[in-house]
Amino acid sequence: MEINHDKLNCIDKTSKIKCLSPHSKKKVNVRKTTYCRRPGLVYKNLIKNQNTIQTSQYFESTYDGQWIPPRSPYTLIQEDLFHNPWQLLIATIFLTKVTAKLAIPKIHEFLLKWPTPEDVMNADPQDLLFSVKNLGLENTRVKTIKQFTADFLSKKWKYPIELYGIGKYGNDSYRLFCVNEWRIVQPDDILLSKYKNWLTLNEKQLGI
Repeated sequence: MEINHDKLNCIDKTSKIKCLSPHSKKKVNVRKTTYCRRPGLVYKNLIKNQNTIQTSQYFESTYDGQWIPPRSPYTLIQEDLFHNPWQLLIATIFLTKVTAKLAIPKIHEFLLKWPTPEDVMNADPQDLLFSVKNLGLENTRVKTIKQFTADFLSKKWKYPIELYGIGKYGNDSYRLFCVNEWRIVQPDDILLSKYKNWLTLNEKQLGI
């Protein structure tokens, strides 16, 4: 089903942003208009390494049948990492108790250096500690990254809340972006709630 991008509206009424087609001649004075098809900074960088862009073994279905979350005006980092649950959940660990402005550049650097869980398990502890510098709770954050990754590789799990260090925010992110459970998730996080509301508002136009 072809998506009519010109009709997709942002649920955030204060911004008055429309999700425009790249071919639209309309202009807005609040940021660029190519939200729906923006490449995503993380995806744009990671795609240079084809080994990191592949169907995850943790999805039951093939990539063709996988839920692909639509791009939104909120440009959430989870929109870039839906294809790789481990990377998405690492991002949620970085975003815990810290601003996105500070955490997201660190997430980019981390995933470029250690794109797979196996890379993290073999990483030097001091390098990992340096990767979370200035985010606060550095030792705790590294411990969480390591133990979560070990659980991710070794446990048979359905939802990531079963894994070490993953709470409601990480679990809700997985259910919204990695599997098609957005209708039944009730996020507490403001941005996740806005994303779900945007999907609900634009459900017919998006064909979901």
